Amino acid sequence: MLPILFRVGPITVYSYGFFLVLAYFAATFILWREGKRQGYNEEKLLDFSIISLIASLVGGRIYYVLLNWGFFAADPVNLLFFWDGGFAFHGSLVAVILVGIYFIRRWKWSFFQVADISAIAASAALVLGKIGAFLAGIDFGKVSDLPWAVRFPDLVGARHPVQLYEAAAYVAIFGLLYFFYFKILTSKNMVSGKIFFSFLVLTSLARAVLEFFRADSDLVFSIPVAIIASVVVAGGSLVALYYFGLRNFREDTRTFLTFVFGLNAKILRKLKI
Repeated sequence: MLPILFRVGPITVYSYGFFLVLAYFAATFILWREGKRQGYNEEKLLDFSIISLIASLVGGRIYYVLLNWGFFAADPVNLLFFWDGGFAFHGSLVAVILVGIYFIRRWKWSFFQVADISAIAASAALVLGKIGAFLAGIDFGKVSDLPWAVRFPDLVGARHPVQLYEAAAYVAIFGLLYFFYFKILTSKNMVSGKIFFSFLVLTSLARAVLEFFRADSDLVFSIPVAIIASVVVAGGSLVALYYFGLRNFREDTRTFLTFVFGLNAKILRKLKI
């Protein structure tokens, strides 16, 4: 592990903080470049980036503190030690969406068009954030005897490098979203929102699966909270994808009625389906 990246005189640069800053700049560049290409004001794009960063940090920290309230209530000063880690993904996600809705409506932008661009930017940021978490030795995995298991300071046994698993998953998600984003842009039937909801589905599924490798999960009725939240987000996003034109509702209804009830085309026409 490399929790301290380097020191310059009295200044200490921590790996986690450094990669969070790097993640922010990478996400900001993508948001600025693609937003500018779609005709949005450059200064407001940068303002939106800063607003999203603040919302992400505050929302993620508040959610993390609530999940671990016993620890922070015993020693409240730990609330301030955010550079040691302690941000929950779903808290950041909800905070950014809520703040984004407010400012995008205020600026009269297209919410889903900006959300699509932001989803690509966020997936790139998540990759760098997880690399920083690995170097800092936080969000560690369960004990493992696999050849690539890693030993973390102050922890017993070699463990799954679950942070790198997540980083790899987010690299794949970034590649897929980037590819389909430009494919949708050149489509005659372009519908904004598909990239955003696909991001929510893919990241939620990745988080839910990889949660089984994590050793520091918060539990509710013996079920990791992250899995519950991920299933809810993924399910809602799948419904939204359907609604936004991924499928044809009328054709699907006809297929369902024909398969389940054996209705033929003549009866369906009489029913105006």
